[in-house]
Amino acid sequence: MSSQTFSLKSLQTLRRFLKQRLVLPECEHAPNTFEADEMPEPDSLAGLSSLFDQGGLTHVADSAPNTNGRWFISTVDASNVIKQLPGLTFHPNYCLVTYLYRVQKANISHGRAATWAIAKRLSSTCQLEAALDLAGDHTTPPAPDGALLNYMTAVAGDLTAGSFLKASILQRELQEFGRSGQFNRWQHHRLIDAIPQQCGWQWRIQQPKNLAPTVHHLANGKLAVEFYTCRVAPPIGIFRHIDRYPAKSYVAKSNNQPIAAPARSSP
Repeated sequence: MSSQTFSLKSLQTLRRFLKQRLVLPECEHAPNTFEADEMPEPDSLAGLSSLFDQGGLTHVADSAPNTNGRWFISTVDASNVIKQLPGLTFHPNYCLVTYLYRVQKANISHGRAATWAIAKRLSSTCQLEAALDLAGDHTTPPAPDGALLNYMTAVAGDLTAGSFLKASILQRELQEFGRSGQFNRWQHHRLIDAIPQQCGWQWRIQQPKNLAPTVHHLANGKLAVEFYTCRVAPPIGIFRHIDRYPAKSYVAKSNNQPIAAPARSSP
């Protein structure tokens, strides 16, 4: 096995790039109450997006942003961001569809999201809205017919070590895309390459000697991406993330393991 390390700065730059571009319109991030305009019903995700650009809302209630705990369709196709990443590409016949769920608590919008890769020919608004009929609360998101089980299946690339490291960060940013408030997860993690010194740590495993982001080249063309984060919101801890990739595929089996927690102060 051979290994290749990368700088923490490169990972932080990538994450910052993705966060700056994976952004929802304000009306979807924190929906307000709008009156429906007399506009033609959109027939695709692109049409739905252009309708919002005009400042109007579709009169189809299922598609409209709301804070009533009812899923709706985002106008953002996150696959456009992937096309800007050197070393990675997205299947030209597919798009990414994101469903959003918003509830208002103490004047704060809390949101969950579910993102799917789906063939463009199946992404008409009518077909995407059909999945809303089977959705439940935030634990039961819509799943459109024909969607891939894992959106990373639609991702391809140059198969370099760096491209797999990018894929690992990308998939986590996509998992977090559309989440807010109490539903944030990855948002609370900070990428690290050294042990934070703000407190002592109680280790669940032997303390690792090297926390630098690393790509391990395994047998038969397989790879493993390894990097570390510190979660800064409870439960605070140091996490080791290992993504195992089969040969020539960006669909990983991920393991996100808490390996240390703040040591309790002595009485």
